[in-house]
Amino acid sequence: MRCRGIENWKWGIWAALAITLLSVYPQLVMWGVRGQQWNGSFAENDSDEWFYAAYIQALIDGRPRRNNPYTGSDDYPDRPQPESQLSIQFVPAYLIAFPARFFGLSSSTAFIVLGLLAPFFSCLAIFWLIENLIKDPRLAAAGALIVVCFGALAAGQGVVTLLTSDYGYSSLLFLRRYEPLAPFPLFFLFCAFVWKAMTAKRLTAITWAVAGGFTFGILVFSYFYLWTSAAAWLVCVALLWFIARPGNLRQAAGSFFTILVLAVAALVPYVVLLSKRSPTMDSGLKLALSHAPDLFRIPELLGIGVITLMVLGALRGRINWRAPDSLFAASFSLMPLVVFNQQVITGRSLQPFHYEVFIANYAALVGVVLAVVIAWRGPADEKRPVPYPVVARLAFVAILWAVIEIVAPTKLIIRFSEYTDRAAAVCQRLQQRASSDETLINGNSGPDPRPLVLASDYKVALILPVFAPQALLWESHFEFLNLQPNETTERFYKHLYYIGIDGNKLTRELGQPMSNLAAAAFGHERVIPGQSVLAKPITSEEIAKKVTDYEAYTSSFSRDKAVEHLLSYVIVPADGTIDLSNLDRWYQREKGEHVGDHLLYRVHLRQ
Repeated sequence: MRCRGIENWKWGIWAALAITLLSVYPQLVMWGVRGQQWNGSFAENDSDEWFYAAYIQALIDGRPRRNNPYTGSDDYPDRPQPESQLSIQFVPAYLIAFPARFFGLSSSTAFIVLGLLAPFFSCLAIFWLIENLIKDPRLAAAGALIVVCFGALAAGQGVVTLLTSDYGYSSLLFLRRYEPLAPFPLFFLFCAFVWKAMTAKRLTAITWAVAGGFTFGILVFSYFYLWTSAAAWLVCVALLWFIARPGNLRQAAGSFFTILVLAVAALVPYVVLLSKRSPTMDSGLKLALSHAPDLFRIPELLGIGVITLMVLGALRGRINWRAPDSLFAASFSLMPLVVFNQQVITGRSLQPFHYEVFIANYAALVGVVLAVVIAWRGPADEKRPVPYPVVARLAFVAILWAVIEIVAPTKLIIRFSEYTDRAAAVCQRLQQRASSDETLINGNSGPDPRPLVLASDYKVALILPVFAPQALLWESHFEFLNLQPNETTERFYKHLYYIGIDGNKLTRELGQPMSNLAAAAFGHERVIPGQSVLAKPITSEEIAKKVTDYEAYTSSFSRDKAVEHLLSYVIVPADGTIDLSNLDRWYQREKGEHVGDHLLYRVHLRQ
């Protein structure tokens, strides 16, 4: 029996190794391109990864859970900080930060390790879930590959993006670190635990239910879109189970009740933390008030297709719709409809595209795999044999599709990797200077507890806290973190003023598609497609008003404003494209240090 179990896992391990090899391709490309000049940066799958890496680095450096890695603010008794999306979803952050600190790793290196381990365990978790339901390890391994490799396609991303959108390119979407990658396997483990709890004998079932409830609790403090998806899926399972299997209600009710109790135990402190969130958190996360249904996303269409297949199969006697595996297949297909339409009842929609690209697409594909296997096998007394050569070909096609999606943007990977890693050099130089920086050594009682850096390049500003302890005057993720009312706008305007952006330049920038400045001025949801269900295009009138406000700010700029957030360093491209004449009115620059593609200046306020 033990040898058989090992033999079963062998198939899942091979599938997981294949996914792992695919996942590390961007990092291998970076290492190949940079060679001995590599500065320690990871190859990004999504630019938001640097935002998460900055928080991890702050924890590695020993800063408290409630910290702002970009402004340098930390939680102290005399200066308490509110909760943020980072501090509330703290479990994966600490699970990464603690080992990294123990082994002396930076967050960038920790992300490389995470990108190696988490894809392996994610695929293995999906394999274990499917194998538990269909009892065929070879089919389960192929199913896991199909789910992972076609995940981007099921969200309308990857190669499809090149044909349908001008924005971005992503493949193997779950690889975004550390959300959702770090807790991603837990969703499928939770589903497997629920299956065990519903199908095992009574005493064993309670044990599995406890495991499921505990896993759900971890998800609650890991990633909003995973735990809410898990909750929606559990509701679907419970409703289907109680409708289809009334004779099994006693055991089912016990298992569901156990999971519910543990879930509530986790949600109570979660709600407490949420009640202490920053006033800017809801607006930063693009919470929209809407009751409009959302019925035509690809995961929903896949789910509707699976439900249709199962209904037809049941009518023809090919599927026993009351069987546990059929109910679970249906639950994975119904879950996308629930998460994309919960706002019909609640009236609140929070960036639903995260469901589409990070979990609903994968859940829908699990439903597809299960439904196809169930429909093919037919009734229990028939059980058609599985055509394993066909299954092997499907697995090969899935891997081939993933290879195409990962390799297709190689030129982009090379360009981004080179630019980011070269930018990391100037950030590391700031880290070296930190040892002699009195503000960092002795602390600062002013509004900026750490030396402020003006970085004209958005990428440099984004990655700087990953490599250096200094804070930033402004960075595009400020809207997601705690700042005082209007502080984000004031810092943004000051940043533009110092780097020589006048009204005409700002007008041109705000009118450009996918403009970083437009995203900062009007919100990312107004610029990036799909960020909010209520997003409206930016109008020329809005641009004119924003420019007028900015010009009023610059025309009244005074020493008092210059003193409000004192700069210590300035980083600009070495090509001389940035006009620092406005900065020079208020600051004295020391001789610039040429580091890679950038110039680093130490600056002092003029007397």
